[in-house]
Amino acid sequence: RNKPEWFLKLSPTGKVPVLLVKETVLFESWAINEFLEETYAPPLHPADPLIRAQNRAWIEIANQLSAAQFRMAMAKLKQELVDQVDTVRSLLMDLESQLVAEPFFNGPDFAVIDAAFAPFFTRQRVIDAYLGDDLFAQTPRVNGYRAAIMARDSVRNSVVADYDDLYIQRLQNDGSFLIRLGD
Repeated sequence: RNKPEWFLKLSPTGKVPVLLVKETVLFESWAINEFLEETYAPPLHPADPLIRAQNRAWIEIANQLSAAQFRMAMAKLKQELVDQVDTVRSLLMDLESQLVAEPFFNGPDFAVIDAAFAPFFTRQRVIDAYLGDDLFAQTPRVNGYRAAIMARDSVRNSVVADYDDLYIQRLQNDGSFLIRLGD
């Protein structure tokens, strides 16, 4: 919404992120992540092909969480919000059952899978201030995982300094029911 023309020329989907490499445009998170993985060291995917495949499968859960979170944040009606909160909570329970290593998905090393969950956790930090419902109350491992991801400088520095204000402004402009909860 209201994206500048120069950006729309770069991104056929109109979505972020976009990475410009020389004169080649890459779009979509998974494509950018794979390019970075194959281009720069150290690798961020596990060496074991089975674990790597499992990580890629769980990246889809990260995408589902982000999609449900978007619908939750943009809900115009209370019931729409409640339905999406339930979806997010259910996906977090699925993630809880999968997390056995610490502090990250696969253990001590940050990986692409962790980067895939970072945007969800970044936005949820803002949403939590309005929601009045601790989505992480029944998922202590997810809560620890979230804390480890959010403690990374690379994650904290991945957004602009006034990100929270900009995100809240967007929700206000779109008539989010969530924002009305905080009033």
